[in-house]
Amino acid sequence: MATPNPLEKTHSEPPAPVSESWFHIAGILAVVHGLAELAPSCKSVSVLWLLHGRLGSKDDMASTANKCINDWNQRPSSDRKVGLIAVAFDQRNHGSREVQRVANQTWRDGNVRHAQDMFSIFHGTALDTSLLIDHLGSYVFHAADAPSIDQHLVLGVSLGGHAAWQVFFNEPRVTAAVVIIGCPDYIRVMTDRARLSKLETYKSSNGAEFLGSKDFPTALISSIQKCDPRGLLFGTSEINPNPSEKEQARLGQILDSKIKGKQILVCSGGDDKLVPYRCAEPFMKFLNNATSGWYKGGNVYVEDNVYPGIGHAYSEGMVNDTTRFVSDILAGTPIKPTSKM
Repeated sequence: MATPNPLEKTHSEPPAPVSESWFHIAGILAVVHGLAELAPSCKSVSVLWLLHGRLGSKDDMASTANKCINDWNQRPSSDRKVGLIAVAFDQRNHGSREVQRVANQTWRDGNVRHAQDMFSIFHGTALDTSLLIDHLGSYVFHAADAPSIDQHLVLGVSLGGHAAWQVFFNEPRVTAAVVIIGCPDYIRVMTDRARLSKLETYKSSNGAEFLGSKDFPTALISSIQKCDPRGLLFGTSEINPNPSEKEQARLGQILDSKIKGKQILVCSGGDDKLVPYRCAEPFMKFLNNATSGWYKGGNVYVEDNVYPGIGHAYSEGMVNDTTRFVSDILAGTPIKPTSKM
């Protein structure tokens, strides 16, 4: 299965670059975009955490940082008390952190531990995001009158989108997320990939015994149930888009502890073959039904956009929706979905 770079043709016209400042934090090289552009009047800073895709690096996220920061800084305002910076770092085993190249490959590319490797890598990246949130402020703001970091958002693309789902569910300081061509259901997306890859552990039982096989071990399933959105809510059970009142009570407690009051934009390509929307759709149906119905009191905003004709790519329509979503959150204005393209 060929792996396209979803960020290769993101912008028809590259956005104007903003400043980059490099920091070594907890053994991780982090690039902070937009520090120099913060206005002297800035009192509060929002941080947009940028998580890149598989086989990529933090450098891939520069144009996304530039676009979001420029959009916010160019919005009309009487003052600039709220500032935006963006932070990118290499996912585990990527870029400056690469240890074993084959671990980033798929089953078709010869990596027999694809399921374990990919999950542990982006799970580690989600944990790294929390670690960096702990320490970023002490590196970038030193003066007594320096602005405070008051808000965290996460944006992930592809592999970074999988990680962003975990950050959204598991990091209470992150109150908003943008997921680009990522999936909240690791079991479903990897079972589908096993089918397409014609793995013997899938073919031998038509998928019935794939979970718990050597290609998807029981210990991996246990990890998934601790941090993957579908795993947290449903385990290996099928997703019920319309749960009973008893089940609503159980699920509502989990949602309260994980995403109450948060906001998320999910952007999926209608023709994505690598991370097909059909793998996320059962979970998204559940989440949309819950947040607009029986869990409406949880005050969770979900924008679930599928872009017709778009494959595994961060399309211009997704870029426009992302910048609008991020700036609207910073402004505290009601979020209004725009047309998909």
